[in-house]
Amino acid sequence: MSKNKHFVIVNPIAGHGRAGKLFPSVRDELTRRGIEFDFHYTNEPMEAPDVAKMVIEHGFTRIVVMGGDGTINEVVNGMAEISSELPLAVIPAGKGNDFARMSGIPLDPIAAIDLLLDGQPRPVDIGCVNDERYFVNGLGIGIDAQVARDVMRSKRSQGARAYLGSAIRQVIRFRAFPVSLEDRSWSHSGSCISLGIANGKYVGGGFKMAPKARIDDGLLDVCVIEDMSRLKRFAALPQARSGKHLALSQVTYRQTDSVTLASEAKLVAHIDGEPYRLPGSRFSVSVRPKAIRVIVPPSR
Repeated sequence: MSKNKHFVIVNPIAGHGRAGKLFPSVRDELTRRGIEFDFHYTNEPMEAPDVAKMVIEHGFTRIVVMGGDGTINEVVNGMAEISSELPLAVIPAGKGNDFARMSGIPLDPIAAIDLLLDGQPRPVDIGCVNDERYFVNGLGIGIDAQVARDVMRSKRSQGARAYLGSAIRQVIRFRAFPVSLEDRSWSHSGSCISLGIANGKYVGGGFKMAPKARIDDGLLDVCVIEDMSRLKRFAALPQARSGKHLALSQVTYRQTDSVTLASEAKLVAHIDGEPYRLPGSRFSVSVRPKAIRVIVPPSR
């Protein structure tokens, strides 16, 4: 086996089928560059964690994910389950690609292949819900979670345009929900339209919901947006996209290593952009500092 034997996990339906269409070109480029690899197409949800564990057990030296944030989430869950330090590389081909954006990985799949040759491993944090489910970008509850569901159901628009279009619709439709949060030295209760617990800055194809977040600072960024009129919601939307919403009086922002949430309402949630069923009416979210290593550009 060569020094760097890569295993590429491809989610062919990522990005509304974009990953499957692009992989033949990626495969040819890998071969042209002399990169040794095997690959596997995932066939069903939550298959990738088991594939990732198989890759680790069979002596491959790098895992490469070709798909979107949801595919990365699945692979990381498999890696975290057995505490693997195997470097993870990403060839973005999803709808939002927020983790790649945060990590400095080129969004063009062919350009991302360069990192397999000259990138360097960077230790990064991951989040965890109830010590059961891991995430790389964040857990979202409320409007952004409903937007993620809308985009998944859409068969037409893709990428940032799809997220923005759904966000505009949900600004009108979404109903606020009650929630309580607390960590060791802080608590907050209120009626919210959005609650994010973030590891990275971005959600929804580039919305900078957690502008202070870093994926290697050992902290989670909690952003609570309380209810407001529809007119104010529309005014806040571009601010949330650019990361300037923290100045709003309805926004509470806190950095912590662990937080507990409680709500009796039926909450709509996403984890790394994929619909997620919360584990109960009360649960905790914590950070796992520098739990994985991701191949990023040398300057990062």
